[in-house]
Amino acid sequence: GPQFAPEPSASTVPLSSPPMSWNYTVTAHRPSAVSHAVTAAFTGPDDLNLIVAKSTRLEVHAVDGSGEGLRPLLDVPLYGRVATLEVWRPHGAGHPDLIFLSTERYRFALLAYDAESGEIVTKAAGDVSDKTGRPCDCGQIAALDPQHRLLGLHMYDGLFKIIPALAGGTLRSEAFNVRMEELYLLDLCFLAGTPRPTLATLHEDSKHQRYLKTHEVAVRDKALSDGPWPQVAVEASASQLIALPFGGVLVLSEHSVACHSGGAVRAHQVSASGAPTLFRAHGRVDPDGTRWLLSDAAGTLYVLAIGLTDRAEVTSLTLERLGQTVAASAICYLDNGVVYLGSSCADAVLLSLSTEAHEDGSYFSELARWENLGPIVDFAVLDPEGQGQGQVVTCSGTRRDGSIRVVRSGVAFDERASLPLPGVKAMWSLHASGCGGGGGGSGGGVAPARLVLSFVSETRLLAMARDEEEGDHLAEVEEGGGFDTESATVFAASLAGGAAIVQATSRCLLLLDAASLSQLGVWSPPDGAAITLAAAHGTTLLLATAGRTVALLRCDPAAGEPIALLATRAFEHEVA
Repeated sequence: GPQFAPEPSASTVPLSSPPMSWNYTVTAHRPSAVSHAVTAAFTGPDDLNLIVAKSTRLEVHAVDGSGEGLRPLLDVPLYGRVATLEVWRPHGAGHPDLIFLSTERYRFALLAYDAESGEIVTKAAGDVSDKTGRPCDCGQIAALDPQHRLLGLHMYDGLFKIIPALAGGTLRSEAFNVRMEELYLLDLCFLAGTPRPTLATLHEDSKHQRYLKTHEVAVRDKALSDGPWPQVAVEASASQLIALPFGGVLVLSEHSVACHSGGAVRAHQVSASGAPTLFRAHGRVDPDGTRWLLSDAAGTLYVLAIGLTDRAEVTSLTLERLGQTVAASAICYLDNGVVYLGSSCADAVLLSLSTEAHEDGSYFSELARWENLGPIVDFAVLDPEGQGQGQVVTCSGTRRDGSIRVVRSGVAFDERASLPLPGVKAMWSLHASGCGGGGGGSGGGVAPARLVLSFVSETRLLAMARDEEEGDHLAEVEEGGGFDTESATVFAASLAGGAAIVQATSRCLLLLDAASLSQLGVWSPPDGAAITLAAAHGTTLLLATAGRTVALLRCDPAAGEPIALLATRAFEHEVA
């Protein structure tokens, strides 16, 4: 809105009218509830990315080569709330994947990553809303044909929206509806390995009986015909369908998991006690679809193993409980036994699966956690310190994941590592930077971020290190090079864009190469007085000595004289 309100005109506005006021609205906390998550080769054909949808934002993370960590790449705002999120892979392996999403206001977009600009670009977009039609109670459902011939959306009762694909792999901006006999549709998916696009639907009739039915999609005729499977009755509590890569479909119910492949049916009971289990999310582990991770509303994580013959016929279903964690709304298996669980009612977690049980009986350990404030059931605004800085106390989460959290504006700190070191007198940070090798340094390369700790009679140099067992942690730099670790440090800083480091001790000033820590220059006070204070700006340094003298120096590793004395001045008293 405008920053300033126009002054009212005396001819049109009475003098007794109150002054105009404007409201400034800003998002104090970004959306944190995860509604959808997928893995794809989005930023490159050889990359592995995790794409997370959080209401009006889309996050893109890079998965480390070991699959044990996530590195944020993009955080993109969207003009709408994400309703569906799918991976569109029309060109197969060797090409970057595309991302299809639709919003709650019935807009869709096909997104790609531009490596040159480092931004997300829109390949196709359109409006798939209808002027007439009753929005379905179960929400929008997106289904992709495994052979990428078309994409379908179920948004209104009795209608199925079809978006055909073009030869280049993108989607047409124009879509059409086909009529469906099933009015109360619970879930749907496209079957794999069929000559024509075949849709499997899970629906409920007026007698509350649920059925599994298939339809063939005729794109040219813009109609649905009966599919290859006959309609079969399923459990009354069936809620989800999972298409299998080798053909067939899994039906998830409160009491069983069944595999349907035409006339053959294999089922496995979920709980031996008969207690109902409401599955909320699933994720594929193996590319061939023989192992799946399932999560229920109570936060229990399961693994489902499917036994197959050489002819891809299902012989067995095995369901095992892995342990208790957050109630997931999205499950993404990354690599190397690491899985991401996103939740709309709890924190998102990164788990490492194991084959042996831990002390608590679970088969996983938590690697990382991302806080989620949603859903906020209730909140109150407090000012406990009476300084006018209000804090929001929220009742967040549901069931066993419920918590009370305090939210306030300010700078947040994320602890990466800690190390107990008593007796620290002063501390400086040396920022990480790429270095060229100029200035007579030995080698150059990349200078890591370091931390200088000064004690009474010594100095220690620390840096962030990573290994498979401990992850990120602070470690002491053993090879100090020309860095003086036998004396207390008066001052330390990074110079020349991070290519060089200066260290001032009581005896001298050292100029070092940031990458190799080799000495580029040394300067000592001519009168032998001890250095007491120092400050730096750019490549210029100001030193104060115990002899009541202040010296101005220029430190340039690329110059013929790395440390040059520019001027000195004596004062009547010692500089404090």
